[in-house]
Amino acid sequence: MNDSIAEFQLATPLIIHQVRVSNLRCHDSLTWQLVPGLNMISGANGCGKTTLLESVYLMAHGRSFRQARSPFLVRHGQRSFIIQGQWRRFGPMHLSVAGRQGKTTVRLQGRDIQRRKDVSESFPVLVEAPQGRKLVDGAPGERRRWLDAVMIICFPQTQAHYERYLRAVMQRGRLLRRHANSRELEAWEKQIVLHGLHIVSMRRQLMEEINALLLDEQELTEDAVSLSLQAPDYSESGWLTRLQERRADDARIGSLRFGPHVDAIRVNYQGREIRSAGSRGQQKLAAIALKMAECALWSRYRRLIPVILLDDCMEALDRHRQQRLLERLQLSPAQILMTGPDGVADEAVSAGETDIHIQRLTPQGLCDIRSSRALAAVGAPEQKITMEEAA
Repeated sequence: MNDSIAEFQLATPLIIHQVRVSNLRCHDSLTWQLVPGLNMISGANGCGKTTLLESVYLMAHGRSFRQARSPFLVRHGQRSFIIQGQWRRFGPMHLSVAGRQGKTTVRLQGRDIQRRKDVSESFPVLVEAPQGRKLVDGAPGERRRWLDAVMIICFPQTQAHYERYLRAVMQRGRLLRRHANSRELEAWEKQIVLHGLHIVSMRRQLMEEINALLLDEQELTEDAVSLSLQAPDYSESGWLTRLQERRADDARIGSLRFGPHVDAIRVNYQGREIRSAGSRGQQKLAAIALKMAECALWSRYRRLIPVILLDDCMEALDRHRQQRLLERLQLSPAQILMTGPDGVADEAVSAGETDIHIQRLTPQGLCDIRSSRALAAVGAPEQKITMEEAA
């Protein structure tokens, strides 16, 4: 844990000070003021809490974590939406997103961004949401894609190996359909093994680091959460032999069902796979613990502390676990944006001394119902921001 604290001290926290949205889903025009540390929006179902988290993700990624495209993001009856954000990364930064007719445009400091990956890696935003990627209770492919994306963040050289590996798999498949000779197949099979072994090695190293970080989250999750890989024991000679022996079967099936691109990643809890054996509350805390570990890896390898979005983070948690979650989040150096239903956040906060800025979202707008010490320190009055305020 001390090593993790030291790594965070060497990293730069990413902070959002203000978000302004116009014609985004149910919101006409709204301004959201944020503070470093914990921020929570409470409100009734369907009032647009998740949409505000979505607006932050859209600025960083150019797309929604709900996988919605621009026409579904635009407020009914309008032709376009706009999101504007005031960020701090080393210095003040301005990010904006405009969307219409199935197209979104991301702008940084007033200039259009062509490669959205450049923004997502410079302004990392992590999300845990019921409508987002299901790391704990989703299909194995969801976890594999998440793990490999984190692997490329931590070990950028792995991306070239991954691309060459997938190209070799594709080329082998084409040759099998053409009934190519063994010499051609062997050349691509050697490429599969060469680049595949690198992926396997880096993936195992990353999983060891994540499991070590998850051990630090045991106070949150009660029992240790860990990742495990359901994969064969890869070796160069054995892998090549298997590829040769399965050529006929792979040609008949039409795909290669052996290799790191199909390996299954499990999330374990109390010695069992949590998606089948864990309660909803245990799964929720495990998913948040994974995001805390991912945040630590960003700090370790990229020297940036991401913004973390936790949608409906109190879901399925009893009062004791809600308080334990807030206490854990309080220790994080990251800015954390959360949502929760009316009353739940107030009850959880009143039971402890958590420093959290809570705002309630109503049809009339946002209003502060509990100011954090960070907000009070600058003498900011409680505020009410109406939907009619210009974006």
